[in-house]
Amino acid sequence: MILYLVLIFIPFSLSQFTSQTYPDPRLDPLSCRLALPSQVCDPSAIVTDEERTRLVGRINQLHGITSGIRNTSPACSLQPDRNLEIIVAIIDKIGSVPGAPIDIEKFANNLKRRYQNFQDVGMCDTTVLIVNSRQDRQVFTVAGRDAKISKETLKSAFERNIGHFKSGHYALGLEGMIEVIVAAYSNGHIVQVPTPDIFKPTDFMTPSSASETQQFRAAGLPNSVQPAKKSFTALPTENVDEDDKIWVSILQQAMSRCGQNEGDLARNVRAVVEEAMNISLKLISDQRYNNIEEEVETNKDIIGSRQKAWDNAYSEFIQPIYAKYRNNVLNGVGASTCPVSKNLKRRRHHQ
Repeated sequence: MILYLVLIFIPFSLSQFTSQTYPDPRLDPLSCRLALPSQVCDPSAIVTDEERTRLVGRINQLHGITSGIRNTSPACSLQPDRNLEIIVAIIDKIGSVPGAPIDIEKFANNLKRRYQNFQDVGMCDTTVLIVNSRQDRQVFTVAGRDAKISKETLKSAFERNIGHFKSGHYALGLEGMIEVIVAAYSNGHIVQVPTPDIFKPTDFMTPSSASETQQFRAAGLPNSVQPAKKSFTALPTENVDEDDKIWVSILQQAMSRCGQNEGDLARNVRAVVEEAMNISLKLISDQRYNNIEEEVETNKDIIGSRQKAWDNAYSEFIQPIYAKYRNNVLNGVGASTCPVSKNLKRRRHHQ
């Protein structure tokens, strides 16, 4: 009878983990059911081997996209090349005292601190940890301060993919969340406020040199802007707080593209941001864009590698697409570039 109880309870106990017993996929990949160190851990085999491998590959692919983005957080000033680090912890059930409620937020925060060797809170922190607990039917994400990803964005990342989790397609849900997180990180760090000497509304439309083009990554704010109806003077960079720079740039774009009516500013800012996020998500899921970033990463030590990658992309698919849809492209050139939120469009339709 005792032996029977042992056989029954051992598998159950092994399916539960605390933040102190859950393995680290970077140090103990075998316990995470992977052959090599990675950013994904699934000790209870919640997803299939194929799904787990694909998830690792997707994270590595997106890591190549964010590796070229200079981190703009003050805490990372001594480590500007510090990349976004995403770790996925898939767990069957969070261990807890019998009768006590499951606290996935506490589990995630404690696990993240352990993964970071309990580093000082003032150090550069770009780690994002996603915890998916199957039996607890919960998903929680904690992001380091210097990733500059808001709680609202993390919540939105989950809500966009909640259908996958409800249907048990955890790998698809996690992959979708990761894409949103990467897009948000990119938007949070690649937009810089131009200096007054070089900023004009048309600079976003036609950069004057290849070096200026390289400052903008495709996952960032849209850089196709028509001149404003009235001249718009950018604020001097030295007068803008570091944390405010991205929003100053967004405000500049909203006013340049949509006019300077302050009564419409909230709507226009929202539309510019939502357009940027929509472009980011589509590009991150686009294989041709990923191929460009992979080519840049492979040849990162070669001067001019980014421009060469884009030149190759032009001959491989940009020029053929332009030739195929030339009339469509030219017909849209004179159209207004002030974006409109999908929700606002829907609301107007019902009115």
